[in-house]
Amino acid sequence: MLKIDSNELQKLYIAYFGRPGDPSGINYWLSHSSELLTLKDISNELSRQDEYTKYIGNDKSLESKINRLYLNLFSRKPDFDGLNFWLEMVNAKNYQISDIVYNLLYSFNERGPIDSEQLKEDMNILENKVFAAEIFTNKISKSISLINLYQPESLSPWISGNSLIRASNFISDVAYQNVSEDEVIDVINTLSDHSINILTNPAIELKDISLSIPVHSIENRSLTKQFAKSVINITGGELTESKNGTNIIALNDINLTIMKGESVGLIGHNGSGKSSFLRLISGIYQPTSGELKSSVDVYPMLQKTFLTSSELTGVDACKAHYLLKNHSLDGFEIFLNEIIGFSGLGSYISLPIKTYSEGMSARLIFSILTSSPHDCLAIDEGFGTGDADFCDRAEERMRKFMESATTLFLASHSEELLKQFCNRGIVFSHGLIVYDGPLDAALNYYHTHDYYRKNVIK
Repeated sequence: MLKIDSNELQKLYIAYFGRPGDPSGINYWLSHSSELLTLKDISNELSRQDEYTKYIGNDKSLESKINRLYLNLFSRKPDFDGLNFWLEMVNAKNYQISDIVYNLLYSFNERGPIDSEQLKEDMNILENKVFAAEIFTNKISKSISLINLYQPESLSPWISGNSLIRASNFISDVAYQNVSEDEVIDVINTLSDHSINILTNPAIELKDISLSIPVHSIENRSLTKQFAKSVINITGGELTESKNGTNIIALNDINLTIMKGESVGLIGHNGSGKSSFLRLISGIYQPTSGELKSSVDVYPMLQKTFLTSSELTGVDACKAHYLLKNHSLDGFEIFLNEIIGFSGLGSYISLPIKTYSEGMSARLIFSILTSSPHDCLAIDEGFGTGDADFCDRAEERMRKFMESATTLFLASHSEELLKQFCNRGIVFSHGLIVYDGPLDAALNYYHTHDYYRKNVIK
């Protein structure tokens, strides 16, 4: 029995559809390879899919279908003897398209008349196509955004759309020369009208990350230990005891890669680990164990009290932020006037922040933090914008601010907000990631009874 691996599956995708396999399709067949499926079974199933029957094979003669198979696989049409061989096999042995595909790929003794040189050329071209398709699929699979992009325009009725057509055109051009990774990335960049080359590079990589936060309290440690054993938490991470006291396991066993350009919604019940995760990737917390790699500066908007001391004046807070970002005070007066104008603080800007109302403080911090774009944002929905009359202006500014970010992390309970800005969803529970996928699927998982049964109601 022939081994089912991604290379062999790519051959079938190229034969039927003339394109690289999509990650979900490849993974589906690999996950079912233990169910005694053969490549012949998979070939038969692919021949029945709408992409082939309603788009590629629809209303075409048998000769046309055979020609298309040869063009997809070998970048040539069959010669006269080869075409007649398959037509005879259809008549004599009731061959279907799936039989022709299987024998073309895996049964060289039943391919009809072909000289050794032509066979060698065909195999060389097919090998190069498979090599290019593997690079393409592997690159796509690293980003939820790219996975979502590499989809048909419509399923019912089937319409391939630009991304599948462009990938098919790319594979059809592969012949005798190996394709480089850079050439594949160039093709991926054409799948959208917008530049998406950043989506092929990781922004943040987390491997086996855990975060333990010590609890410092004058409460009796034995009492804490007693409650940790007897009370089942429905929120927050696990409580553990050590000789140094009580610890909260805020995050545990986090393995994740976020690509540059992704917009990620963080979903979960209160205390599930969302805010701890934002603090971790922002550098506010350091992991207790594991490895965190970041190729971007993550700009945190977490809570309105974290930015500066309340003893400083509003002017001092603006100056500290401006120096941190620009390393000089050149142009500071223009910046300060913009903050005063947008926040509406007027002469209060010269007073200590501790004299501000909560709404005034929120106005100042919001105005400062959204004053310029950033490559990567980490935003917690707990970050407020102050009193009601400020919210309308703040909403539009916040929208533009979030859209300016190359990479975005947004923790929120607002589905409307998440759907507006995010395309990937990560669901947290008790410091663990319990789901990672497209945003709609993540929200659906979060709302299922199974999530609450397993992750909230203990």
